[in-house]
Amino acid sequence: MAATYHVRSCSLPTRLLHSNGLNHIQQLLTKLPTDNNNSLSLLSQLYESISHLFNDSPASSLLPHHSFFTHLLDLSLVHLDLCSKLRDITCRIKDCLRDLRSAFRRGRHSGDFTIRFHVKAFVRSRRLIHKDLSKLLYLLKQTDQSSNVSTHPLITLLRQVCSQTCLSFRTVMLSLSASVPKPKPSRWALVSKLVIKNVTSTSVQVQTGDRNEFQMMDEELQRFCSAKEIKKEGIKSLITNLDNVDVAVEELEGSLESLYRRMIQARVSLLNILSLHI
Repeated sequence: MAATYHVRSCSLPTRLLHSNGLNHIQQLLTKLPTDNNNSLSLLSQLYESISHLFNDSPASSLLPHHSFFTHLLDLSLVHLDLCSKLRDITCRIKDCLRDLRSAFRRGRHSGDFTIRFHVKAFVRSRRLIHKDLSKLLYLLKQTDQSSNVSTHPLITLLRQVCSQTCLSFRTVMLSLSASVPKPKPSRWALVSKLVIKNVTSTSVQVQTGDRNEFQMMDEELQRFCSAKEIKKEGIKSLITNLDNVDVAVEELEGSLESLYRRMIQARVSLLNILSLHI
């Protein structure tokens, strides 16, 4: 007589999966404020967890809060646009870095005038990037607005994620907005100064006293531009700083690319749920 077996499903109840997902998101949120160096990486993990949470959540649990999730979809477009523009800026920085490093290699036989010309061109490009970052900071300040308090645990966490997204973007923008030699005063420069002042006074995550690769590079550029004569030691020191910034930009570009994909996935997961009940 053939033996028969009854197989019991090993899948976890939806409510338990939902609870575990919320706990995991909360754990990631607690790590973010204390880990500036890996904030974008953690934010990518956060959006990946949100995507899984949406996929595991029953649509009935989201429908009573349809207006909030519709607003969340609109806000996600703003965040995606900011992330995309930051990626574009990192690409511009990378191209400018490579042009300057190439100019240094060619300039060994071209004289001081050629080297100074290319350094000044790089400084001008830094000013343009700084101006674009100022505009993004202003836009970010407009989007990071307080919302009504909710007792729903998922909505509460998602609002925290939105705030953390703005905070992480702001941290990146400020790190790229290091001062450049002899900046010209402009309307957006004043806006940037006001925004930066507000951010540093309200957020402990932005440590303006810390010198990152971009600040050290700009300090080296300042010394290079103010030097009466170009010495080999000065060129070597500047090239070292440029190399460090190039590595930092590569890492930042990769982190932004990963974050952008995770944000897209989370948005698609939410759209799939809401589209079933339109």
